[in-house]
Amino acid sequence: MFPDQEHVWWIVGAGQRVRHAITVRPGARPAGDPVSALCSKTIKLPHETWPASKEPSSRRITQRCAECEHQVEEQLALDRDLVVTTWDA
Repeated sequence: MFPDQEHVWWIVGAGQRVRHAITVRPGARPAGDPVSALCSKTIKLPHETWPASKEPSSRRITQRCAECEHQVEEQLALDRDLVVTTWDA
C-alpha cells in the first residue's frame, strides 16, 4: 500500500474495548488471526461487520492503549512520514 512509508493502524481487536496500534495491515491476514500490537500484547484481528451497510460497533471505541500510544508518538517524532490510520471492521 505505502511501500516507501511505515504505516500504523489503530484497531479494536476481536472482543476488545480498547484500540491497539499494529503494523500488520488489517485484511492482509484472516480475521481471528493473532497479531502483536506495539505494546507487545497479542490481539485477534476483528471480523468484518455484516451487513456492510451496518456501522461497525468498534467505531464508537476511542480509548487507546497508553503504551501503544507512547510508541506511536515516539515513532512520529522520528519519522514524520509515518502514516497513522484508525481502522474499523
